[in-house]
Amino acid sequence: MKNTIIATLFLLMINGCGGQNGNADNRSIAELTSKMTNDDARRLMRQAITLDQRHQYIQAACCYRLAAELGLSEAQNNLGVMYKDGQGVLRDYAEAAKWFLRAAEQDNILAQSNLGWLYQAGKGVARDFAEARKWYLAAACRGHAAAQNNLGTLYRDGQGVPQNHDSARYWFEQAAAQDMALARRNLEKMKGEQ
Repeated sequence: MKNTIIATLFLLMINGCGGQNGNADNRSIAELTSKMTNDDARRLMRQAITLDQRHQYIQAACCYRLAAELGLSEAQNNLGVMYKDGQGVLRDYAEAAKWFLRAAEQDNILAQSNLGWLYQAGKGVARDFAEARKWYLAAACRGHAAAQNNLGTLYRDGQGVPQNHDSARYWFEQAAAQDMALARRNLEKMKGEQ
């Protein structure tokens, strides 16, 4: 069984998971993933990370997709990043949002922050500051520095929330405490405006 999975994976990787856009034959993927286990998903994830680090993005996207289809939230987030950045697949913010949402709903803090950014920027989803706040807050409360900084910008600018400089300062301070340079600059800018 393992040899069949490996052979199928190899064929999918050679074909670039269906070409530049990363959409392999969905039936082939469904058949392959139905025979795979959580251990297989973790192995695929490790392989995807290795390929990603080697800048073999098409093959990395293929492995991430297979692991993502098996429900691995880290793979779902990483596949979303590949769609957001257009690495190994054509840039597709809506597809990125789909994968970020799947991972975010499993409490993946990276995906929550990434999904918040898509909502704030209106990329692949309708711009919705309230949704951006919701996802940033989920990640920020668990210590994600970028989400904390971005949440601070929503409060500073009154986007999706009433403008509140105290809340903005609080979130910028949380991110700055983690050595985030952008958060420190945001704090300095707020001090200069007082």
